[in-house]
Formats: sequence, structure tokens, C-alpha cells
Amino acid sequence: MNRIPRRVRILLGLLGALVLLVVLVAPLVLPQGSGTGCRRTLRFAGRVFVARQASAVQSLAIGTGVVSGCGEKPANVDIRSLTGISPAVAVALPTESGSVYVARGRCPALTGGALLRCLRRQ
Repeated sequence: MNRIPRRVRILLGLLGALVLLVVLVAPLVLPQGSGTGCRRTLRFAGRVFVARQASAVQSLAIGTGVVSGCGEKPANVDIRSLTGISPAVAVALPTESGSVYVARGRCPALTGGALLRCLRRQ
């Protein structure tokens, strides 16, 4: 009978344990949700807005909209205007301080300060 040497069996066992460890730990370590394929959207005043990263000063409460995306069920949310930016261009949610919702087609591919400067010019 052809036996597998002990060292090879130990090596195969360690390799199997390593593969199992990677499979179990990967979902905890790899980013999920807000990756490239997931965008939260907001419907407000007949327009569709898309969430973008930027910290802006929120102003007045201006109504209620419906937010959805990223596996979440649509939900009613309060909407706030942004200081110096028209609500037709961008709005914010009081519960999300690090993002603004920008009307589709406005200031594409910008985030942060560059996005806010572009929105103020609209």
C-alpha cells in the first residue's frame, strides 16, 4: 500500500486550515455595502439625488423624501437644504453628516471640497 509521508499530510492539513481561515475571515475584512456597485438614492420634489461624500453645513428643513438603495427598503426621511447651495442641486439628511445628495448629472465624479465648490456654482 502506498502511504503519504507524514510531512506531506501535515503540510496538506495546514494548507487546508489556511484556506478555511481565509474563507471565514474575508467577509469580515473586505469592504461591503458602499462599494462601487452600491449607491443610495433619494427621491425628493420630483428629482432623483445620489449620495456623495462631502461634509456641508445643513440649513433649513425643507420637506420629506424617500431614500433607498444598498439593500435597504425605501424609507421616508427628513430633508435639509445646504448653506449656499440650491435645493434643486443638492440636499442633505440630518442623520448623515458625511454625505450630501446631489441631483443626477450635477458635478460628476467629484467628492469633498471640490464637489461643494462645484455645487455652489450651479
